[in-house]
Amino acid sequence: MPSRSRSRSRSPAYVRRSRSPKSRSRSHERSKGRRDHSRSPMSNRRRHDGNREAPTVSKCVGVFGLSLYTTERELDKEFRKFGPLEKVQVVLDGHSGRSRGFAFIYYETVEDATEAREAMNGNELDGRKIRVDFSITKRAHTPTPGMYMGRPTSSRDGGRER
Repeated sequence: MPSRSRSRSRSPAYVRRSRSPKSRSRSHERSKGRRDHSRSPMSNRRRHDGNREAPTVSKCVGVFGLSLYTTERELDKEFRKFGPLEKVQVVLDGHSGRSRGFAFIYYETVEDATEAREAMNGNELDGRKIRVDFSITKRAHTPTPGMYMGRPTSSRDGGRER
């Protein structure tokens, strides 16, 4: 019996294809009329109001470029000099619980926030040069649990009895 190739394909082993840009991908043709943005239902929410170059004046200032070890207590101490604070919030990474290197400071008046921004922007804090500017975020971000909250199980060991 003559030996047969294991491949059941009847197509030739090698087919030369054109390398012109037109024949490379058809997905580009399909996406011409479509936006390049996410199609997630949550993607149309705008978190920012205004732009970073000219933020609107507000009672909330963002402090950026912080050391990962700067605490809310240290920020409170430095920024309270300009007026009474409503809240100091260092933004933390949901998974590790460590600082993400920026914070938001909420003053009771716009005047105090403006004074703090002018005095603290470009200063050094914990060995890092910080940027202080008015927040362009419309509202606080909805907190997330920081872990997958998938389908619940009946018990920790996967439902097996011992």
